[in-house]
Formats: sequence, C-alpha cells, structure tokens
Amino acid sequence: MRDLNMDNKVILRLNHVYKKISDEFSLSDICLEVYSGKVHVLIGENGSGKTCLLHIIAGLTTADAGQIDYEHPRMTTLFLPQEPQVFENLSVAENLFFSSYPRSWNGAIDFFNIIKTSKTLFKELGIPLEPQTLVRQLGYAQRQLLSAAKALVFNWDLVIFDEPSAALGEPERQILFAIIHKIKEVGSSVLYVTHRLDELFKIGDEVSVIRQGAILGTKPVSNIDKRSIVRLMTGKSFTERYPRFERSLGKPVLEVEQLSSYPILNNISFSLYKKEILGITGLMGSGRTKLAHCLFGEESLTSGVIKIHGNAVTLRSPIEALKNGIALIPEDRSVNSILHYQNLLLNITIASLDRFKGITGLHTGRMFHTVRKYSDHIGIRTGNINDYPDNYSGGNQQKVALARWLAYRADIYIFDEPSRGIDVSSKIDLYNAINDIVAKDGSVVLISSDIEEIIGMCDRILILTAGTIVAEINHKEATPERILKYATRG
Repeated sequence: MRDLNMDNKVILRLNHVYKKISDEFSLSDICLEVYSGKVHVLIGENGSGKTCLLHIIAGLTTADAGQIDYEHPRMTTLFLPQEPQVFENLSVAENLFFSSYPRSWNGAIDFFNIIKTSKTLFKELGIPLEPQTLVRQLGYAQRQLLSAAKALVFNWDLVIFDEPSAALGEPERQILFAIIHKIKEVGSSVLYVTHRLDELFKIGDEVSVIRQGAILGTKPVSNIDKRSIVRLMTGKSFTERYPRFERSLGKPVLEVEQLSSYPILNNISFSLYKKEILGITGLMGSGRTKLAHCLFGEESLTSGVIKIHGNAVTLRSPIEALKNGIALIPEDRSVNSILHYQNLLLNITIASLDRFKGITGLHTGRMFHTVRKYSDHIGIRTGNINDYPDNYSGGNQQKVALARWLAYRADIYIFDEPSRGIDVSSKIDLYNAINDIVAKDGSVVLISSDIEEIIGMCDRILILTAGTIVAEINHKEATPERILKYATRG
C-alpha cells in the first residue's frame, strides 16, 4: 500500500504493537513508519486510540507486545500533549528554554540570550508573546503556541503533537503550521495527531488512518482525497460535509439593538430570522462568547435592547432566557453542558421535567421514550439511559447537551464552538441536527472560529472584531480570505 520516497531514512518503526486498554478496547497489530524530515499525520475519530499510541511512542506507557525501533539509542523526542505543559510561575522565555538553558561563561543561566532569542523567534513566527511575561497571565491559545515553539529551540529528532489546534482560532492555527514547517526545514520529523481533515492537506506528507485501535493504511497525502479519508476513518461515506437545503426565511425572531456589555461588547445590532442559521465569527477575544452569554442572560448589559418576536425582554438569568425560548449549548461542554455523576436519563430530561409530571410524580415511561428518541435522532453512541456522560467522548457529550435542548423544544438555539474537539462523524450528526432545527421552524445562532464551518453552514455571517460587528456577509459571497480580512482589522 505504501508509495513513499525511500531516499528518506526511517527514524521510527513500530512492528505489530499491541496494547490492551480495557476489556472492550485495545491497540491491535500497529505497524507504522516515520521518515526523517517528514510530517506524518495520524488521523482518526475520537476514541480510535490515537493518544494511547502516542503515549507508547513517547515512552509514557509500555506496549504489551510488538517491537519499537528508533533510529539510534539517543534519539531525541519532544512530546506535546493536548493540554499545554507549562510552568505558570516562570516567564515565557524561561518556559521556552526550560529543557536546555543556555549558559554564560561562568555557568550561570544566560537570561539576556534567552530573552533576545525568544524575541527574535516570536517576531519571525508572528507569535504575539512577550518573553518576560509570566505564563500564568497567558490564555489557553497563547500557551499552546508557546508549547509548540519549544520545538524550535532544541534540535529534536522527532516532535509529536497531540491535537494541538483543538482550541485555536484560524490565525493561531496558521502560526502553528508555520512552526511545523520550520521544524521540517531543519530536518526534524513530526508526528501530528488530528481529526481535522483540512490540517492533513495543509501540513502532511504522509497519513495513517487509525480506527478502533487499528491502522487501516498509510499513504502519501498527495495520493488521497478527503472522501477516501472520511470513509477510512468512519467506515461511512459522506457525500456532503456541510449539508444544506434551500428554505425561505420568516420574520425576525430575535432583534438585538445597540447592545453593549462593558468592557468588551460595543453597540452590537443584528436580527435573527425564523428558520435562519446566523453565523458569528472573529478572533479570540473578539467577544463571541461574551455575546452568547448576554443573549442567554448570563452576562449583564451596559445598554441596549433585546427583542423576542418583536417584544422587548429583559434577560437577567438563564431561566428568563429559557422562558423566552432561548437555549445555549456552551463552548466548555465538560464543565457547563453535562451534569457530572448523573446518568443519561437525567442529563437529557433535566430542562424539561415539568413536562413529565404526573399525578404521583414523574412519568418515567415518557422520560425513557424521550431519551431514546433524541439519542437515536442525533446519534448518541450507546444511548443507554444508565450511562454516565462523564465517560463519553467529546462528540457524544456535545450531543447530550444538544439532546437536552431539543427535548426542551426551544425556539432559538445558540451554539458556541459546537464542533470544537469532536470528530468528523460527530460533526456530520451535529450539522444534520442543526438543519433539522431550522427545518422545524427553529432558528440558530452558530458561533465558531472554524471558518469553513461558518461558510458551509450559515445563511449570513457576522464578523466581530474587538467587541464590534465590523461586517455582515451573505454565505454565497463569503470566502476565508474575506472573513479573515475583516476579523484581523484593528
């Protein structure tokens, strides 16, 4: 199946590696080769075994069987996990050089050189960091870029990335890709794990697809297309990644007039129509999530008016938002979307318990029927009412949150980064569910930093910059370049 440039030497080879993860899942007969100076992408759905395989390669856990051969015994490997590993009480520059501090003539750490080199590197890559800033003052995306930049201050043989772009906006992703290209330029190899198809074609030389703990094949990226990759990843064939159907929009259901919320949002005005999917995008810190929380009654307004079906409303709490037919599926689903240590039955029905009241208490039969109905409808894998969603993948946790509000029967659904960190199969289920909402006369506000998703799913797109709407674009006229042009203003 391989058609690779054999002029490049193999620096890492896995032969028939096996690892039991649980009674239900194991890595089985893993064979993999990583070549010198190449970017090897390992792609697969959530739960396919990607991270466990990386832990074996990085030496964090051992295989039960099989053989792993490295180019030489002292081969240097940098493993960058999903969560940035940084020292919060040290500066950016100190974190950057932590693995190998440069020394002055007397053996002391050469802080002048550390700061100077850091500034030069950040300027070259376009990373908006100051070397002397304490890391505890950085946001998540900044920490992720700092971790990635570590790969360029030491001559590593192999750099391993585990889903590094999951929480990055498009500009930050471009910086990450620049770092990876730089790693490749100096002759180092990269093993890059993702489930985002666009990344595969932007940075990859070779791709291996992993599904249910097995490598299904390895090919040069130039010899494969998106449809083939999706079929290998999921076992399914998707003809349209962003399903769209034509529909006529109705009257305004939500009108926002000169909304301000100190210190971020300033004079926000827009309308959402019946059966419309309205996209809102912008860079990190632009106020996207703040706006979502204002519309759901979780953040107070400094000024402005919100109208629902033409009537001005005051949304002082999520309860008032829900009474007005607004539901929010938030960005941080593991913290704010699921009820921890509660079963699937309660997680899906908690917002709708009034509908299940009977003379003697809750009508559990109707509750069971509702959970099964929406589990099947949006593809919650397993869907057992006694399951604890804490143990679900990110994609299934997102579906649980969505099922709760579908069962509640809201009129307006606000999605904040709904596809972040979920695999392609779960994304398709999510997009179909969003289309089903508008097909049944609902309306959707889709907030996302994924520009392809925004263009593919939305009827209109609003672009936020520094808390202000700077542009409105019809989806037929939208391009990634045009959106980024507006998003990076100011």
